[in-house]
Order: sequence, then structure tokens, then C-alpha cells
Amino acid sequence: MREGLQKYFQLSPFFVDSTSMTDLDWEKLQDKIDKLPARLADLLVDDATSDFIEMLTPKYPQLSARGADIARIIRDVVIADIYIGDMPAQISSKFGVDQNTALEIARTIVSQLFAPVIDDIKKIQLQKFGRLLGSGAAQSSTPRPIPGADLPESGGNIIDLRNQK
Repeated sequence: MREGLQKYFQLSPFFVDSTSMTDLDWEKLQDKIDKLPARLADLLVDDATSDFIEMLTPKYPQLSARGADIARIIRDVVIADIYIGDMPAQISSKFGVDQNTALEIARTIVSQLFAPVIDDIKKIQLQKFGRLLGSGAAQSSTPRPIPGADLPESGGNIIDLRNQK
């Protein structure tokens, strides 16, 4: 039981950095999570998310001992600290994998883990990153597209994240 609980805390997007964060950083994170729709907050603490990360990491040798880093990326996308379209670049740089592998990992996360909550993620992402394109007045009227925006409710098989910056 203790080993399972320890693994949960290591792979949980909510708890991954809880022991190393300062009180102020923890409060800032908690404030961001408190503002999320309940389904997204639940995704961060759900043991199914930790199980997903535990299932994902052995498939890629570069990830095998770095599930906590995947948990951080997932958390940062959900709380909109990272743009969802930048996930492949984040994965590539953190794990030293090529772009195709990073894209495959990002697609797996979006299509399997994020599929039930993709609409909530899209809303959060648009609120934070919707004004990145263009300049001046055009910024407010040109939302940045979100990869996977065309995913049906049941999920999808392919999401093109390549040209997202």
C-alpha cells in the first residue's frame, strides 16, 4: 500500500512538486487549481491520471524514470502555464527525444488523457493564450488555434501539433 501511495504522489500532476515547493509557490499553484473547472481539478488529482503516466512512461526509454516530468507537463498544460501546442517542444527538450517521438507522446496525452476534458482545456487555453497571434488590435480578435480542437467527444486518433508555436 505504501509503495502505491508513494508512486501516486510521484506521478500525480497535483502532488508532483508538493514537497519541494515553498509555501508561496504552493499557494500560487493552489490558487490556479481553485480557478479551474471541477473536471480539470479532478484530472490533476485522480489516480487514473497517475496510472496513465505509469502506463505511458515504460513505452519510451527516455521517459521510463521520469514520470514526474510528464506529470509536470500535464499539470502545466491543464493550468495553462504551457500552451497545449507547445507540448511536443517541451517533451522534446526535457527528455531529449526527437520531434516525431515528442509529437507521438503529446498526441497520446491529448487523445487518451485529455479527451474527456478537452473542451474545458480549450476554454482555459483560449483564455490564457487566445491573444498570442498578431499585434495591436488584431491580437484581441485572433485566437490561437488549439490542437485537438476538432476532437470529437469520444476522442480522436490524430492531432497535428507540428506547426504550433
